[in-house]
Amino acid sequence: MTTPPLPVRVAVTADLHYGGRHAEGTAAAHALAAELYHDPPDLLVLAGDVGAGDDFARCLDLFADLPARKALVPGNHDIWVRPDDPRGDSLAVYREYLPRVAADHDFHYLDAGPLVLPEAGLAVVGSINWYDYSWGRDRLAALGVPDWRDRLAAKRFVRGRHNDANFVRWESDDARFTRQCVATLAGHLRQALRQVPAALLVTHHPMVRGLNYPKPDPPDLDALLWECFSGNEGTERLLAEFTGRVPVAVCGHTHFARDGVFGRTRGYNVGGDYHFKRLLRFDWPAGQMTAAEFTGAGEQVA
Repeated sequence: MTTPPLPVRVAVTADLHYGGRHAEGTAAAHALAAELYHDPPDLLVLAGDVGAGDDFARCLDLFADLPARKALVPGNHDIWVRPDDPRGDSLAVYREYLPRVAADHDFHYLDAGPLVLPEAGLAVVGSINWYDYSWGRDRLAALGVPDWRDRLAAKRFVRGRHNDANFVRWESDDARFTRQCVATLAGHLRQALRQVPAALLVTHHPMVRGLNYPKPDPPDLDALLWECFSGNEGTERLLAEFTGRVPVAVCGHTHFARDGVFGRTRGYNVGGDYHFKRLLRFDWPAGQMTAAEFTGAGEQVA
């Protein structure tokens, strides 16, 4: 007789952006953590942009005594470095520093391998994901803007510049890093799904365009540039390939809460922002998704 899988109470948040200049958001992160201690899940997952620099570890300290399994993917802010950063360049931070800090705080670093929960028939598979301009490059070219290639190279918008251009420093490039992320994620999905029937997919940058920033119709130049810097077609194809075995996928990054059905996958963008935080909860595998928002003043149901 086959033992039925154990249910898992899952909580996912993203974009805590702990510390720095965001005092209101840091207070909101504390309020979110207090709610988790009040009603602990079985599994907590952070979907990136935990905290830049030393604030990455300070944020994880919030959950030190939480009686739950814990896992995370990093976000683009988490791999920001300054010149002569003692941690190394952005790739060193991503591959060495962040996994070490995560392990020190009892968080499973999903970019290094899946978290498999055989008793639940569940694997948590995740990635920072990245962008290779494939989501918007063709439409950007068709828009007829003469300097669109220069704008991509400099990450320069009509108004302002993407901060990844200032703080992501490596001897790589976006397209190469994206290929590595997609290939690694594919390997982790295959590895996990050889062991359990289904996976929860967690990424920082959205895995499908339907969870990305909302944009005007027709999109303007900045909207197409943000599309270029938000995801990639490779991860979209990967989700389409595994959709039957990935019932739920969750991402962050955009600070816009969105949801939709993509093949047989229910997809959610957490949607927290600098000044407030959001927490998604559901019972794996089929429970209804609920959301709560937190400010420095406490919690309100979203």
